[in-house]
Amino acid sequence: MKKIFNILFYVLKFILLIAAFGLTLFIIIRMDIRLEKSIMSSFESFIPFIVIFILFMVNMIFRQVGVTKNLFYNLTCCLVLSTIVLVSLRAVLDTNMVLNGKYGYGIDFNFFDNFLAYINIMLYGLSVANIFFMFREKDVKENKVEKKVDKKEIKHKKVSKA
Repeated sequence: MKKIFNILFYVLKFILLIAAFGLTLFIIIRMDIRLEKSIMSSFESFIPFIVIFILFMVNMIFRQVGVTKNLFYNLTCCLVLSTIVLVSLRAVLDTNMVLNGKYGYGIDFNFFDNFLAYINIMLYGLSVANIFFMFREKDVKENKVEKKVDKKEIKHKKVSKA
């Protein structure tokens, strides 16, 4: 059952990453059009998405088992990315928000802008956790190898003394 959930969340996190990035891009482009700014001025909002995407690709290419088979991390990724999707959809689709109807843009930019800092914090947190899990797997493998070597040495010493 754990393997099934892990595979489900592993695939779902890629779908949610694409959806979260697409919705964020859509809202920020509309916001830049409204403010008559260049998209390059909002590039810093997409840096955490790029970082997390690169880390996901590194995990997939180098088969980082500590990250890809970690149910807790995959579930956390799904929760964070689905939160970003839901907030983006609420900014776009919720017609009961005051500023959505007042300005007539169809998107409540203030609601999304207030949440933009939290998006970055959550994505950077996922990136840091991903990096920690990448190194954790190496440490676990090294510890298992050291324990096996220690056990062999202890057995060898016992045999030598007898």
